[in-house]
Amino acid sequence: MQRHFRVIAVLAAVGLGASQGEAQDFAKVNLKVSGGNQTQNMFQKIYKPFFTETLAARTNGTITTTFGSLEELGLRGPEVLRLLRQGVFDISEGTLSYMAGEDPRFDGLDLPGVTVDIATQRKAADAFRPVLAKALEEKYGTKLLSMSPIAAQMFYCKGEITGLDSLRGKAVRTFNRAMSQMVEGAGGSTVNIPFAEVIPAMQRGVAQCAVTGTSAGNTARWWEVSDHLYALPMGWSMTFFGANLRNWSRLDEKTRSFLEKQFVELEDRMWAQAGSDIQDGVNCNTGSGPCKDGIEATSKMKFVTVSEADKAAAQKIVRERVLPDWAKRCGPECVSQWNATVGKVAGIEASAQ
Repeated sequence: MQRHFRVIAVLAAVGLGASQGEAQDFAKVNLKVSGGNQTQNMFQKIYKPFFTETLAARTNGTITTTFGSLEELGLRGPEVLRLLRQGVFDISEGTLSYMAGEDPRFDGLDLPGVTVDIATQRKAADAFRPVLAKALEEKYGTKLLSMSPIAAQMFYCKGEITGLDSLRGKAVRTFNRAMSQMVEGAGGSTVNIPFAEVIPAMQRGVAQCAVTGTSAGNTARWWEVSDHLYALPMGWSMTFFGANLRNWSRLDEKTRSFLEKQFVELEDRMWAQAGSDIQDGVNCNTGSGPCKDGIEATSKMKFVTVSEADKAAAQKIVRERVLPDWAKRCGPECVSQWNATVGKVAGIEASAQ
């Protein structure tokens, strides 16, 4: 509740809401926007310029935003969609799998090991988009504007890691149930820790490993508390931008059409950044190549590749544990939708039995 008040105070302090008037044929409006973790490349290079510069520049200042990161707004992440649904924000960025407790469909694009390259992941996301758009509208009163990954999710670990068996007995930070199923299938245990709290948690020994994107962990300086980067594919941390439907419907048609087109362009830039961040994050953490967008780790991490035996063992966990658990939670209709879209793209089938 205290965080909720802080959000409202921060937004109110800079002046919110639509105002009247016309310029460049657009009604003058200021949109309240929350935009993810400020340490990440996606925030600094894509989100922030788009909301604080691009929209105003393209409309001669008639469409502006009051924009803040999770840290600036005093938020942790999972509560963002509740605030968006309540209309505290007009537009928010969120992590899809944070909503999977209410509807497992939102885990459908972040099942570890289902897609292992970003081109396939984008095809899967495009195919599954109508399913998620409908669920967002019906359950959360939210219009889906864009989707993209942060980057390939891998393990940041403190202590020797040689492969999948090394996870046995270790406590691992995960952020969705499917990830937890994978770790537990390998003999580890899991803890749910917000992104911004991982460093102190690993310093205290609450977790020995933590899963995040190659670049996200780098720019958040996770290399200060970990020394091995294990490349087992753990999903993509799919994020989205959505608009509160009530507030969206109050915008005039021309403004809505303009914003929809802008988000299509924004989505392309987000996917491009995510693709670039995969290898750049590895390079910045390990010193194995040029570090372009991240932070050159002063304590180089050891990069641990995935052996063929580990790939086979991980796929066995996916097929025997991860997918069956998710399918049981999601139900027959959801599984049918997933098989016809994501499953078809990835060449894998789930069963609700």
